[in-house]
Amino acid sequence: MLLVLLAAPAFAQPMPVRQFLLRLEPVRKDFSLQNLTADERRIVAEHLAYLQSLEAAGKLAMAGQVFDSTRGYWGIMILNTPDPAAAAAILGDDPAVKQKMLQGEAIPFRTVVPRPQPPALKN
Repeated sequence: MLLVLLAAPAFAQPMPVRQFLLRLEPVRKDFSLQNLTADERRIVAEHLAYLQSLEAAGKLAMAGQVFDSTRGYWGIMILNTPDPAAAAAILGDDPAVKQKMLQGEAIPFRTVVPRPQPPALKN
């Protein structure tokens, strides 16, 4: 208990932000994965390829979809970037944002409990 009390000031110190949460939402109000147009299907494929390229470059920590019956469908991306400008550039370069299918915002984020790496698979 004493250790926790003594460590508390360290947790309260501002730390440099090296991650950003991108919150992405569809521009079209009735958007769902079940009613995609042909153009939207193409854009989704480009968006997924973009996410894969970010992951391969070490810039994407994770991405996911949110299905909320009260607030609709939206997604998140956790980025490893050095500053807000880099996060905004990644958001702006997303094909789904460029083609006005999605809109979003970059929010400073910090991982508190990182996910441990899985053990290597044995052959």
